[in-house]
Amino acid sequence: MALQKKTIVVGVALALNLIGAAWAGTAIPAPADLAAVPAADAADGAEVQQVLVTATRRATGIQQTPVAVTALSGDTVQADELRVINDIAHYVPNFTGQSTEGRERPRWFLRGVGSNDPSTTSLSPVGFYIDDVYINSVFGQGTPLFDLARVEVLRGPQGTLWGKNTIGGAINILSKRPDFTPGGYAKLGFGNRNSRIVEGAGGGALVADRIAGRISLYHEEGDSQTTNRVGGRRFGGFDDNAVRGQLLFQTAPGDELLLNVHGRDYHGGGNPWAVAGTDHRSIALNADNSDAVKTAGASLTGNWQLDGGASLTSITAYEHVERTLFGDGDYTAAELSRSRNTLASGQWSQELRLASSPQQQLSWIAGLHLFRENLGSTSSDATLPDSAATRYQTNIFSQQTSSAAVFGSVTWRLSDNLDLTAGMRWTQDKKSLDLAGYSGSGVAFPDLGAWWTRGTTGLKRDLTQDVSNTWRAPTWDLSPVYRISPSSRVYARVARGFRSGGYATSALTDAAFHTVTPEYLTSYELGYKSEWLQRSVIFNATAFHYDYKDIQVFALAPAATGSGTVSTLSNAGQGKSQGLELELKLQPTEQLGFYSNIGLLRTRFDEFANTPAAVGNAFARSPRRTANAGVDYRIPLADGRLSLRGDVTYRSREYFSATRQTSSLLWQEGYSLLNFNATYVPASDKYSVTAYVHNASDKTYLKLSLIPAYGNTPQLFGDGRSVGLSASVKF
Repeated sequence: MALQKKTIVVGVALALNLIGAAWAGTAIPAPADLAAVPAADAADGAEVQQVLVTATRRATGIQQTPVAVTALSGDTVQADELRVINDIAHYVPNFTGQSTEGRERPRWFLRGVGSNDPSTTSLSPVGFYIDDVYINSVFGQGTPLFDLARVEVLRGPQGTLWGKNTIGGAINILSKRPDFTPGGYAKLGFGNRNSRIVEGAGGGALVADRIAGRISLYHEEGDSQTTNRVGGRRFGGFDDNAVRGQLLFQTAPGDELLLNVHGRDYHGGGNPWAVAGTDHRSIALNADNSDAVKTAGASLTGNWQLDGGASLTSITAYEHVERTLFGDGDYTAAELSRSRNTLASGQWSQELRLASSPQQQLSWIAGLHLFRENLGSTSSDATLPDSAATRYQTNIFSQQTSSAAVFGSVTWRLSDNLDLTAGMRWTQDKKSLDLAGYSGSGVAFPDLGAWWTRGTTGLKRDLTQDVSNTWRAPTWDLSPVYRISPSSRVYARVARGFRSGGYATSALTDAAFHTVTPEYLTSYELGYKSEWLQRSVIFNATAFHYDYKDIQVFALAPAATGSGTVSTLSNAGQGKSQGLELELKLQPTEQLGFYSNIGLLRTRFDEFANTPAAVGNAFARSPRRTANAGVDYRIPLADGRLSLRGDVTYRSREYFSATRQTSSLLWQEGYSLLNFNATYVPASDKYSVTAYVHNASDKTYLKLSLIPAYGNTPQLFGDGRSVGLSASVKF
């Protein structure tokens, strides 16, 4: 019987992979899952382990959670040699997360919902959280992945229980917490292009049963793949350092306080922009190119158990981000345009949640979220005296954002098989902006080595804005869940999301400046989650439809003077996004596992206020098909085991512009990426050695292509083949 069961499962796996290969034009694979939830043993011990997630702000098994959520464990992050947060994107259907500015500022697009605004005030509609703390600045989101419990990605608007601005979904990175049992790990690795990585963590009880601590460290460095013909040297590499320290205080049975202090110091070479039609691994940039990001923060999370099984959670947090970017604005060896941009952001947040016992027939969660950010930025562009005419332009602004929200969610157990959940949130966002811009031509530079310090004397003031707006909106969700059997359930979800308005701070003149109004999204979703053959097969499916209104897009818009057009952030109008997501995990034996996800997506602008010709266009960075499939095979050895893993990711055509979709220079055709690794673990299970290759076929593909500037189309390309070896030890 066990043999027959295995034969059926392997047959299903092969059939589904063949279907996927025919559909995508390639073979396809995905990730192993995480920390297990206790479950009944399968007859032969082979089962897909379930995961605990907190998508509903309670710890529940991922299969019992009525939300479209994908989770990756810290073990999977380590095993697949994932380094930075955007590396997780191919494990999630209908998800894009390319980083187009070094190893930070990932561009999140989930089910077609994202932001292409290049300004420093850009606000992602996909909420980003680290240890349940909302991170507002996009430059604080490109975090390295180290010493993690798991990463959760929630698809669809999460505007009831999650922080703020989660109209498209939410990403939550959860660190490994301190434990009273001593333990930790150390890892050392190296690879091509002088890649080196050192990371580790350790901790244990500081005061028996009362205080535990954990310290986690990360360092990675590497060279660029690109040569800069100006000077004949490699384009700048990168150096990434991060640290996290945690103290856990057990104040009483079931009560705890967790202090988390963390920081990151990243230095990179900036963006190796190539000009379309040239060798993208050999560029020619004459201006300084570099990128530096520093982050620091602390959070204090308290959990208290109350009478009757209720609980109270408090999260108090502060986050600080600084960034300095130098760039070549004309993307060539000519002295036409160079730039320097700086920003500093400080944010404070406070969340309180009161939750009833989940065992009640009518259970509930209620809470309060408060947020404030002060953001300052200076951007300068210049043409230095090597050119026929000098030029200088600078913008300086400060923006204050405050947000307050109250929320609640109620789950009513109508019967043994049927639950109904309803939630609501009321949000008020206020933004104030003070913006000034100056420019001049034929100017002198007292110090060419620090040209950006020239000052504004003798310059014309082009931009004067002192504005303030307050936006308010209710958001809500309604979700019935029906348990067909102990191993399968179906749910429906209708949800309303809201993203507040903002300002076009990349404008250079008053004519180009705009205030954008909030955007709204209504989601209709139907999901199915199931386990088969004693949990050796897990199959989930989700269908969704979005009605999206007042979409904020960086594109052409009328100038404020009423004459001409400018590229700026504006409200395009309305559109639709709809699709299907399939996730499959198979564990026919303890040694063999298959994993696969497929995303089908159709997006369309039904209205585009400033560019009528764009009606009918797809949303930017929203390929119609995404797929990932993989295999994990463990070979028992006399002195340990050898694990072989491989996966392939496919993405169909991706447009980089919402308005210009007829030029092949502004899209990337469909492509596949292959990854492989092999890990040896001795019988003691204390050590491991991994050899890996990413982008094994050395595929050339675009991450971003911009509208032509100075007669050229600037382009950024993804990483080529990378190979390496790492060794880890547990203690």
